[in-house]
Amino acid sequence: MEKGDRKKFIPINFPNARNCMTLKMNGLKGEIKLSPAAEKAIEILNENGFEAYAVGGAVRDCLLGKAASDFDVATSATPSETVAAFSGCKTFLTGEKHGTVTVLLGESIEITTFRSDGLYEDKRRPKNVKFVKSIAEDLSRRDFTVNALAYSPKTGIIDLYGGLSDLKEKILRAVGDPETRFDEDALRILRALRFSATLGFEIEENTGAAIKKLKSNLGAVSAERIFSELKKLLSGSYADDVLIKYADVIFEIIPELAPCYKFEQHSKWHAFDVYEHIVRAVKAAPKDETLKLTMLFHDVAKPKKFFIGNDGEGHFYGHAEASASVAAQALKRLKAPNKLINDVFLLVKEHDRQINCDDKAIKKVLSKFGTKFFFDLMAVKAADNAAQGTAFAAESGRRVSALKAHAEEIIERGDCYDLGSLAINGDDLKEIGYCGKAIGKALGDILNDVIVGNLQNDRVALLKSARKRLK
Repeated sequence: MEKGDRKKFIPINFPNARNCMTLKMNGLKGEIKLSPAAEKAIEILNENGFEAYAVGGAVRDCLLGKAASDFDVATSATPSETVAAFSGCKTFLTGEKHGTVTVLLGESIEITTFRSDGLYEDKRRPKNVKFVKSIAEDLSRRDFTVNALAYSPKTGIIDLYGGLSDLKEKILRAVGDPETRFDEDALRILRALRFSATLGFEIEENTGAAIKKLKSNLGAVSAERIFSELKKLLSGSYADDVLIKYADVIFEIIPELAPCYKFEQHSKWHAFDVYEHIVRAVKAAPKDETLKLTMLFHDVAKPKKFFIGNDGEGHFYGHAEASASVAAQALKRLKAPNKLINDVFLLVKEHDRQINCDDKAIKKVLSKFGTKFFFDLMAVKAADNAAQGTAFAAESGRRVSALKAHAEEIIERGDCYDLGSLAINGDDLKEIGYCGKAIGKALGDILNDVIVGNLQNDRVALLKSARKRLK
């Protein structure tokens, strides 16, 4: 089949062995290997006279050569018929309204009755569903062609919408009319961006146009669901392409980023506008949700803080602290966990902190913020430098690498830089007469003297200093 030649509504039915051979000839890497639970569920339903297929993302991932374990099964059996078919197993009506039964077969597996959806009145969920007997009707309600594939060992793959072709060509295309799909369920807009960012699939032209046209529908999606999709999107290997191409959609959920778009920095340190720098920094950050979100927000307040100095350069004094406040407000709106908000806030606030590459300076940062924060901050600085795109970036990167290596040496030597490694503790101070808040203050002062080299981390010497301070 030539690219663009799409035969719709033609099921592909062939035995599994021929199926795998044919898929490889068509350029797809994988074969479908069902989980034991999915295979057993399909077998039991077939034995009881019902159709049953593995459906959804696990089928897609298998065909792409990716590991897949979370299989869902669709069946012609009603929920009550499914429960009866698995009478010897534990079953739970986890979504009876939508036809879903969870069955324990060594592991839990969700089995859902073929269905068609009623009207979507809130742009998220159908008001009601109707159970149907045809896999074709069930597949017609799904979001994207690559997710509208069904498989069973008996029939092979059922592909009614050209999903196999789109998998081969790495295209993300809505099933049927894209505007209808996104008007039904606005979350599909972010799912499309997330799939594009994680799989590297190009969003088909009409599907992309519908995403941009209906982006305001995202206002109907809960903050929790938006945040869940955003985190997955940011960790995708192709997130930078999506963040640039669909910037207007991203601004719909994070309007704080909109002023950064095309905002020139007029700085010898930066080759890109603020938004493109942010996007490149997100890409450069390790695949950790805290670090990805930190880079997304680390320069968000730069447009507010911009001015041209007497040197003719653009400056952004105070942007780190201002960006941290914006990040916290945005993440709170997105219902992020408090710990994550606090972690991102602190990293954004400190991302421009200058640290000398010596024992004293590094130990002070380790003491104040902790080891994990220090190395997270180094990752943030490295990503920030990598996104500058100028000749200065390499030198900045070397400084960060030197800081990281120096900190690792300090830790490996077992140097004292926090209260936990101090040779005395609060109980020791109580014994010589300290009480209340004076204990914490004295420990902090003594630790600082050890860090700057005025005291050796020796128990006798520290107690002597503590007694002197008490007097």
